[in-house]
Amino acid sequence: MMALLRKACLQGGPWLFTGLFCAFCLAFYMPLSSKATNNIFYAGLALPALVWLLWRPSALRALRPFAWLIALLTLMVALDAGDWSDLKTGLYLLLFFIGCLLLEGGRWGVRAILTVFALVSVGILLFASADWLWIWTQSGRWIRYGRFLGATINPVYFSILTTSGLVFLWLFYASDWLERRSRLAFLAGLFLLCAAVLWCTSIFQARSTLLGFALFFAGYLLYKRLILLGLLLGVAFVVLLFGLGGDELLLRRGLSYRPMIWQDAWLRLVNECGLWLGCGADDYLFLGSFHHAHSGYMSMLYRNGLVGAAVFLLFAVLCFRASAGSRWMLLALLGWGSLLTTTAGVLTTPQPLWIYFWLPTFMAVLDGQRGAVVAYFEARRGSSQAQLR
Repeated sequence: MMALLRKACLQGGPWLFTGLFCAFCLAFYMPLSSKATNNIFYAGLALPALVWLLWRPSALRALRPFAWLIALLTLMVALDAGDWSDLKTGLYLLLFFIGCLLLEGGRWGVRAILTVFALVSVGILLFASADWLWIWTQSGRWIRYGRFLGATINPVYFSILTTSGLVFLWLFYASDWLERRSRLAFLAGLFLLCAAVLWCTSIFQARSTLLGFALFFAGYLLYKRLILLGLLLGVAFVVLLFGLGGDELLLRRGLSYRPMIWQDAWLRLVNECGLWLGCGADDYLFLGSFHHAHSGYMSMLYRNGLVGAAVFLLFAVLCFRASAGSRWMLLALLGWGSLLTTTAGVLTTPQPLWIYFWLPTFMAVLDGQRGAVVAYFEARRGSSQAQLR
């Protein structure tokens, strides 16, 4: 009986874990409370990852190649924490990383989950496009799309998540297929990707998405060694932007006070807090109205000073070095670029940032150590089969 129960767990557990991981990714599109989304993470991802970590002593061997990531992540969280309760953020991110590691050792990896996520993203973009155009035909106004399934949404996060799905499909499916056919088909596909991202950012009026996509685009051109053709394609993209009036639509809201917020953050950091250690997790309102600096990088500098910024820079350098040539890191560039003008930092409890920033970054690091990951899980599967026999 125990053998049958163990076999059922071994066969059904990975399917359930994969489904819950997929549900967590899609939850940021749904009209769910942050508590409900967090509960999906706690019960569906964090708890299984914690059980694996505590139940199997060999788990430490699987994590050994990533000791630098765990150490720097812990240090960043310790520097960023306002009190002891904030240290849980480090544990959540570590368990999220372990969840990615577990999926890569199973039959259905993160790529399969993000394929579902990306296809849903395309469907949501098509729905939002139709709804946006319908509103224009009825009102004559190009609104900033801000409601989905009857609930108010954050257009910036929706735009970045949707664009992340589009870029994922391009990197892992469309690009190679088109390149095998012809260079012209490849360039045409890349241009259509740019046009789709422009359309998405116009609907949600999210300039942060364009910044993230610009960093991805530059990294992708270097990766493919298409500097000249890429620049020509970029010029065509800008012409399309101005020709369709997208520049006016995207700049309708000005610069959203960001330069003034950053100036206020910098002056308070230098004159009142201290440039080396920062201001910490205080309750200061920037310009008297804004709760954070509206830039992941400025927020990290403001809270943790030059010491925290140096640790984060070291983390970034090691991540890029460990994942050189990985398509996952190209996808992560979208999130890294969008941080220029969004979020209150990167060390958070579950948020959309986890899907478009932490998930591809963790996957890029895992991809750089794929040999060690595969070897560990093959050895574990061999041991499990021997026990079942």
